[in-house]
Amino acid sequence: MRRHVKAVVGVVLCALLLVAGTSVLGADNLEKVTFRLNWISAGEGDHAPFFVAQEHGYYEDVGLDVTIQQGSGAGPAAIALEAGQVDIAISDFPTIAIARAKGADIKIVAVYHVNSPNSTWTRKDTGIKEPKDLAGHTIGAPAGDAQRIAFPAFAQAVGLDPNSVEWINIHPAAKIQSLAAGKIDATVHFIDQLFVYREAIGEENLVFWRWADLGVNPYGLAIITTEKMLNERPDVIRRFLEATFRAMRETIIHPREAVITMQKFIPEIDVEKVLSMLDVAIKFQFFSQNSLAHGLGWIDQDRMKASVDLINTYFDIPRELTPEEMYTLDLLPQYSWPYPDEFENPSTWPYPREFNF
Repeated sequence: MRRHVKAVVGVVLCALLLVAGTSVLGADNLEKVTFRLNWISAGEGDHAPFFVAQEHGYYEDVGLDVTIQQGSGAGPAAIALEAGQVDIAISDFPTIAIARAKGADIKIVAVYHVNSPNSTWTRKDTGIKEPKDLAGHTIGAPAGDAQRIAFPAFAQAVGLDPNSVEWINIHPAAKIQSLAAGKIDATVHFIDQLFVYREAIGEENLVFWRWADLGVNPYGLAIITTEKMLNERPDVIRRFLEATFRAMRETIIHPREAVITMQKFIPEIDVEKVLSMLDVAIKFQFFSQNSLAHGLGWIDQDRMKASVDLINTYFDIPRELTPEEMYTLDLLPQYSWPYPDEFENPSTWPYPREFNF
């Protein structure tokens, strides 16, 4: 309990100091920052913290006027950042690593998905009961899909010959529909799409495996900026992370309210569907032992090495990457994972019981 009080008091004092500093600046003196999302669709509930920070004035509290750009993919987000069109972006780890290997001036300043969202999906009526049964079956994904490229790592982990499956080229948006219609036997997709898969295929007929559960757990989405920004405007990055992880913590405690806030910016979203996906993201993509031990956004050296090793092994890149060049922790704020008694009904929250709070 002493640790709990200390963490909460620290957060409150930090927030008060930031608010006080901003009031001196005045609204007209907010520093403009452009932030690019990797994607926006009806299912991107994990983006809710950015909109919570915007709506609740957390970015203003730290002296920032943040413009949130909706994205069109992880690749375009990284390209826009490298081109100087935006100041900060969010992208997936393979995209970031490949871009850096090709000379992009980008670096990770916080991990957003501390666990890999990569998953393999299939149907019971295909006869596929375990990963090895994928042999001789078709898997649908775009030709350049990062999970498709990294599939040999999954195959190695489960004892499957990666050449024993047949890949079918499909549009990124057609994965779920193609699997449901029987046009493919399996696909690869993020775990936060669980709600949509259950709707399309039926819970009784759905089979899926999270790669993280099978030992293939590279980092997922990460917040990135350029070396130039880190050299010239490091305090802007620090303040952006401060407000963002303050909002992320609030989102974890109040997910429904966070999605309703998100709907103010994206009216077309279905609150119940996005809430379901956010719940999955919180449980499987935000939460880890490191989240408890070190706080939100923490980057573990061993996990980074494993993530970089996967890229060096399975992706076609012009040079080998080192873990050290990929990230910095210098600007990360200290926001602890929420404690059970901060939730309205802690007994129903899906905490892994093996963790001791």
